Amino acid sequence: MLALLAVAHTFFWGWVYRLRPAHDELRFAKTQDGWRVAVARRVPRGKPRWPPVLLCHGLSANRASLDFGVPRYSLALALAGAGFDTFAMDLRGHGDSRRGSPPAWTFDTYLAQDIPAAIEEVRAATGADRVFWVGHSQGALLGLVAAGMYPARIAGVVALAPPTHFHAQDALRKLLPYAFLATGRGHRFFARAATPIAGWFHPGLAQFAWNSRNIDRRVYRQVLANVVEDVPPQVLKQFLDWMRRDRFTSLDGLTDYRAGLSGARQPALFVSGAVDLLAPPPAVRAGYELWAGEKEYWNAGREAGLSVDYGHSDLIFGRNAPDEIFPRVVTWLRAHSEEVLPVPAPA
Repeated sequence: MLALLAVAHTFFWGWVYRLRPAHDELRFAKTQDGWRVAVARRVPRGKPRWPPVLLCHGLSANRASLDFGVPRYSLALALAGAGFDTFAMDLRGHGDSRRGSPPAWTFDTYLAQDIPAAIEEVRAATGADRVFWVGHSQGALLGLVAAGMYPARIAGVVALAPPTHFHAQDALRKLLPYAFLATGRGHRFFARAATPIAGWFHPGLAQFAWNSRNIDRRVYRQVLANVVEDVPPQVLKQFLDWMRRDRFTSLDGLTDYRAGLSGARQPALFVSGAVDLLAPPPAVRAGYELWAGEKEYWNAGREAGLSVDYGHSDLIFGRNAPDEIFPRVVTWLRAHSEEVLPVPAPA
């Protein structure tokens, strides 16, 4: 009976805070190994800019993290409003990307399968052979590596909180002895179960995900009910290995993704949160130092003149993120893009 009540509680609060997706078009990119990767489109609202933008979410999230159901907190909608044809993808096993096999995959699989398929789907929709990549956390890491792997397909990268190094995560390192308890499963269920009390308390563990005091209470609950996902076991294993050994490699250790950053030539914007515990400023700046292309680093906090010191995910969901973080991303993309001139009508 207790189990049934727990399930009923979770489904009820998940329903109360459920947000309907508001994309303009939902497309599916088919990977070479048979997965159908969802790519949601927001068509340009302003004067069109070129090339289009591809958004990618973080480790325990889906595309709603970057195209949220509350318009104010949708980075995808902000980019579409600035004239960019914008696409938000769900990596396999997340969001609407639920159908496919094999059932196990790694960070390396995202790079080899999901990303090429999503970029090709954007090309099919727009005719563009290149995209701007905007990613958060794991999505930022994927974009930085993909820029080196697919240089002809990625025009530039906006990397929000990318933990390319793991030498500065002192708080996170204290939890590593208990990592054997982490399976990656249950995140989705427990996030929805916690929605009615979210925002009333600010436990220390919650601060790894964001500066919870910087998020509106209702938005906090909506994020838990709509964004949080389970972590694929092999991807979790890979991240834990990176944290323990301060490295950034393929699962077999043969490919050094960190070393590849020095081979990328595209422009890139690196953004860190001043009080981020998962990707602290020194960890993000270390990746910025390795980047070989034109680059810019910005630490989002009071020292930069912002209203608050940002954490990890409140770079997107913070109360003032749409007014302080989103405009910086838009400005950078506009500076590295071109306005699409109207085609004259035939005489």
